[in-house]
Amino acid sequence: MTTLALNSRRVSTTNEMNDTRDYPSRDTSLVGAAGVHTVVAELSLRGLIALPTIRNTAGVDVIVSNKAGTWHANLQVKTSRSRVSFWPVGTKYAEWVSPKNYYVFLRFYQKIGQFEIFMESSERVAENCATGVKREKEKGLKKWAPCFYPRDRLEQLKSQWDKFGKDTANQPVQPALAVG
Repeated sequence: MTTLALNSRRVSTTNEMNDTRDYPSRDTSLVGAAGVHTVVAELSLRGLIALPTIRNTAGVDVIVSNKAGTWHANLQVKTSRSRVSFWPVGTKYAEWVSPKNYYVFLRFYQKIGQFEIFMESSERVAENCATGVKREKEKGLKKWAPCFYPRDRLEQLKSQWDKFGKDTANQPVQPALAVG
């Protein structure tokens, strides 16, 4: 019996092989899909409308809104199958900066059998990546994909994820104005 987890919610499934050496999968596209669906499930449980986009939608993995339609955000999800200390974000990070855009970073924590989830604004991610790229260039290092390094801010980023959308999820739907 293998236990899958969505943060604190656990779901048991039968694993006929009872072999967890390759759990989660090494297939990066499947790990990425698991990350997107974990985010969508968590946000849906918070009372938000969370819609995964089709693959290769530029920059946006999840569109999230409250039921009233008065608030929305665009999420870029970055998922790792191990407990990493940084995430590659791609070269277009500066083009994706907007007050409505956020990055959600997931890493699988094998010891507890679930993803840890963190969140940061696109503005802060762009600043962090630009600083890292500049530092690497000054040191004469080989050009790598820009990465987000949260350093000592993981608890703050986890808290931002935990609070995300909760103040807007249950805003009442406003009745339509009569057109007369």
